[in-house]
Amino acid sequence: MAVKKEEPKSRGVFEKITGSGIWWIRYFDSEGKKHREKVGRKSDAIALYQQRKSEIRAGAKLPANLRRKGETLSVVIERALDWYGSHRPKSLQAAEIHLNAIKKDLGDVVATELTPGQVDHWISSHEQWSPGTMNRYKATLGRALQLAVVSGHLQRNVARLVTSRHEDNQRLRWLTDKEEESLVKTIKKNCAAQLPAFIIALHTGMRQGEQFGLTWGEIDFERRKIFLGKTKNGYNREVPMNKTCFQALKELEAKKSLQGEEQNEWVFQATRYKTRLKNPRQWFETVVRDAKVADFTWHDLRHTFISRLVMKGVHLRTVMELAGHKSITMTTRYSHLAPEHNQSAIEVLDAG
Repeated sequence: MAVKKEEPKSRGVFEKITGSGIWWIRYFDSEGKKHREKVGRKSDAIALYQQRKSEIRAGAKLPANLRRKGETLSVVIERALDWYGSHRPKSLQAAEIHLNAIKKDLGDVVATELTPGQVDHWISSHEQWSPGTMNRYKATLGRALQLAVVSGHLQRNVARLVTSRHEDNQRLRWLTDKEEESLVKTIKKNCAAQLPAFIIALHTGMRQGEQFGLTWGEIDFERRKIFLGKTKNGYNREVPMNKTCFQALKELEAKKSLQGEEQNEWVFQATRYKTRLKNPRQWFETVVRDAKVADFTWHDLRHTFISRLVMKGVHLRTVMELAGHKSITMTTRYSHLAPEHNQSAIEVLDAG
């Protein structure tokens, strides 16, 4: 009696139901995920298995019906926030505000299926935002997606395909002496503990993120300098203190000494919690309203600092350095505030 020769087994090829004649393949992709495909004849299954293995080795995409859905945008965002925490801690607060708002509405979208149209529609749905605010949200999402591209979790950054909104960067709003007097009076009445923060902003021109990310280790009272590491423009700079700024910081230092262990490394402390003050918006908007100062934001304190320097005749190159502008082009926006300087310059052409 002849013995039936058993067919040799092929790696990754199997019959789900023995004797059915319908063969399947089983393999793992480059990320370790298991896949199964129903084929038919054994010879076809063997050929397809070899093809799939070759595609994986070559880094080719799997067919659309075999691709796993992949991670959601929420996962991409959480990974990006971890990156901000370790690489750009001073930008973490703004990134959290932007990315958490995006995650709330778009977090369940599979990251690989996110389209430029979805991003643009989400941004446009916030009609109350200024063009600048819309662009900041787009930029932060773009950073998160680009980090995913660099790490190999995504193949493209769709935020790059979204057209930025046109910003009117010509708005220059600064305080008059009368408005400053009204604000100081209101702060002293309603929230006196915040007065040093207001004064320091007005006398240094620091950006909000720079100021409220300050630690005591960055304050050099002996040299009268404030050290800013990794500013918006990507480089370190030193901010000199005038007498008014110096006294305001000394006042905060004295308060810190009195409170002892209640304080931490941050220069600007939250009033209710043992942490830093991240955003002055809540108390400052109330002060502006009560002081009856129209159309004024915290960032306008920076405009006031720069404008006053120009109006006092400080050279634009010096103003550029004090403001931390990356180029003189940004500083020249304020040049019209010194008309007497232009007048004296043209008068050199007069005869005799």
